[in-house]
Amino acid sequence: MRPIWALAVVLLTTFTGCKRPPAQFAPPPPPEVTVAKPLARTIEQTMEFAGRTRGFEEVEIRARVKGFLDRKFTDGGNRVNAGDLLFVIDPREYQAAVDQATARLASANAQLKLAEITLDRAKEAMEAQAATQLEVDQKQAMRDSAGAEVALASAQLDKAKLDLEFTQVKAPISGRLSMVSVDPGQLVGAGEATLLATVINDAKVYATFEIDERTVLALRREHNNRRPGEEGRPNLSLRLQLAGEKGFPHVGTFDRGDNTVQTATGTIAVEGIFDNTEGEIIPGLFVRVQAVFGKADALLVPDVAVLTDQLGKHVLVASADGTVERRSVEVGKLFEGVREIRAGLGADDRVIVNGTQRARVGAKVQAKEAPAAGASAPSGSVPAARS
Repeated sequence: MRPIWALAVVLLTTFTGCKRPPAQFAPPPPPEVTVAKPLARTIEQTMEFAGRTRGFEEVEIRARVKGFLDRKFTDGGNRVNAGDLLFVIDPREYQAAVDQATARLASANAQLKLAEITLDRAKEAMEAQAATQLEVDQKQAMRDSAGAEVALASAQLDKAKLDLEFTQVKAPISGRLSMVSVDPGQLVGAGEATLLATVINDAKVYATFEIDERTVLALRREHNNRRPGEEGRPNLSLRLQLAGEKGFPHVGTFDRGDNTVQTATGTIAVEGIFDNTEGEIIPGLFVRVQAVFGKADALLVPDVAVLTDQLGKHVLVASADGTVERRSVEVGKLFEGVREIRAGLGADDRVIVNGTQRARVGAKVQAKEAPAAGASAPSGSVPAARS
């Protein structure tokens, strides 16, 4: 029994002497994030609007006299010059009217000549006491009536010539002709001025868009109620974007604005004018118009760094000791991946631009410096803004 008891004492002593201390919990290191300071740039202050284009000049060509269409000298879609002959309405009836009016005028002139001779003879007879004053007055009235008949016949001849001229339908302006819906042999001008075609001068185009009344009032207050180009205020530069285009490659200027706000929409109509010598901008297109109101200093950060929660837009900032802070910001335009920050951020703030999903407000992070937040943005003004 003694050896067994001795062995138990030895084993108990051995296990008690080799007992290890309890394990200590080691917290993980702070997560690593990338931070960058906002990039300071001078950017253009722009606004964008939906608009529609129309030709610089648009004229409907209508039949101004009644008749059968005799000939047409062009077809729809062709370009025409001002004065080009486009259509001919059967002129025979109107030529006959001119001939008739010419004969009537000749007859009236003959009657006037006879009345003048008769009046002169009556005056001579009165001087010889062979006629009375009443007879002279009668002859003078006949002369005046014959003169009025000459004037009437002359006016009728002018009208007949004008109608004959209207049988030749010419292009009033240079431009591109619309589709022609009439053919030779068709009666036109019966009861109404039949629309023959439309010609549009698209060497320049207008872009019509609408600005809401609140924006209009703010701009007018800023410029002492002067419109662009008025009383020393610089004209407003506009850019235009067609469907499928990148940026706003077409440059124009403000041309005019309406004189009243439309009560149904609370907007005012504005038109800009754009050169279109290449014919790229087709009248009737829906377009985007960008108005450039000036330039201003701004801070830019990558758009991926701008987060949204129930409290609104914000960014995460790493303080000097690595503590994460939330900054509510007012955002502006987006410029090819970088976002304008209008308020809520300083130029020296270190914005978390990568690893925001690992950062927690109030916790610490390992901040790795990166180039300026908007380093990819071009220097100077930043074009092609979009909201």
